[in-house]
Amino acid sequence: MTDPAGREPEDHDEPDRVGDASGPTGQAPTPWFGDQYDVGGLGMGRLFAWAAVLLGAGALGIALFAPLEGQALRTVWIAGFGAAAMWIAWMAPSRYRRAGVRVSWAVPLAMVLGGLAIGVAIYAFIVIFAASGGVELPAPSYWLAPTAPAPGVPT
Repeated sequence: MTDPAGREPEDHDEPDRVGDASGPTGQAPTPWFGDQYDVGGLGMGRLFAWAAVLLGAGALGIALFAPLEGQALRTVWIAGFGAAAMWIAWMAPSRYRRAGVRVSWAVPLAMVLGGLAIGVAIYAFIVIFAASGGVELPAPSYWLAPTAPAPGVPT
């Protein structure tokens, strides 16, 4: 067993490279998604734009065709996905501008899709709330609660 205090000073001339993450220039290596000063460049902007379009289209599709069955809290999830699509879309323009490129048409499309999903979810909530009070608004039948006979009542 060796004595750690008995080391010679020349043992510490070279820095320990075991946990050192610096590249050949002495700088930290650049991550795949951007430069070393922030969290992404044009590639991440495009990813955000197209992911927002897909999320917005999905949210709008669910808002229009999901069987809500009179459960108003299901509309909150739909509005949440629409808002997430808009939030993700807003993360893209700054990356496009920093790269000096015109903002993709996918960003405003995602905003429109997310906004429409939120609007449809709000209307569905109003329809369900009004139906609970006996007011019928124009809406698809699968938004409202099923009108099955009470248990034990013969049909």
